[in-house]
Amino acid sequence: MELRHLRYFVSVAEAGSFTQAAVRLHTVQPSLSRQIKDLETYLGVTLFERSTRQMSLTPAGLVFLDEARLVLSQADRAVARARQTARVQAGSLALGFLFGVEMELLVRVMKALNSDLNSVTLTMHNMSSPELIKALHNREIDAAFVRPSPDCEGLNLKSLHHERLAAAVPADHPFASLGAVTAQELALQHFITVAHQHAPILRELVDGYFETAQVSLASSYEAENLMMALSLISSMGGVTLLPEYAQRLYPAGVVSVPLSGQSPTIELALAYHPDNRTPALEAFLQVF
Repeated sequence: MELRHLRYFVSVAEAGSFTQAAVRLHTVQPSLSRQIKDLETYLGVTLFERSTRQMSLTPAGLVFLDEARLVLSQADRAVARARQTARVQAGSLALGFLFGVEMELLVRVMKALNSDLNSVTLTMHNMSSPELIKALHNREIDAAFVRPSPDCEGLNLKSLHHERLAAAVPADHPFASLGAVTAQELALQHFITVAHQHAPILRELVDGYFETAQVSLASSYEAENLMMALSLISSMGGVTLLPEYAQRLYPAGVVSVPLSGQSPTIELALAYHPDNRTPALEAFLQVF
């Protein structure tokens, strides 16, 4: 039995389907089914009750799921701690950035590194805020620029600034020539939302903005990330709400229009694990 067997088992158990789990694991269903069958043979127990309509865990499978999750969590922690130790010895710093935020902050980061940390090797990671927060908890990176959320509990946060939200619209859209646009006007358009699992704080702000204005969206499309949202604006003429920093990423043909009245704001913070006391991180926090 190998760790991959445990990961496959947990994925199938959580997805409730071999087909869905295979998609998540980027494999094919027959191969995944064979791996689970090999695991059951090794254990000498049946983990899943299978039928043509549904699949469920057996009592043995439920017990094994709890233990498998624990083993995988400990294995991930061991990997993270080993990597962190290697970073300390190598004098390196692993920083995480929200997509696009590095364009705003990289100059400041490099200035901090060049002042007192010119011997430190910088590694950068681009992920969504939930992914960055998870990586910080797992000690896979040293610090990250995130959108503060309840998932940040247990992390140290240094607030950097708040940004207003603005409408992103096609350059040839009638809104592009306006000085400001209202929630009522936006709600009548093909509105593009960003998936909650990838940008929960942004999504909650946008939903709250329309709820406060007491308007419902006429139609909406969900984008997985910022770049997909911008692509949908360009291709289908939709509109969306994004933080001000995103304007640096706008392709030709997409422009920013302020919101009428008081715009919602979104916070950006530098987060790090309080137990991470590597010299490189300590020095970085003193100069950033």
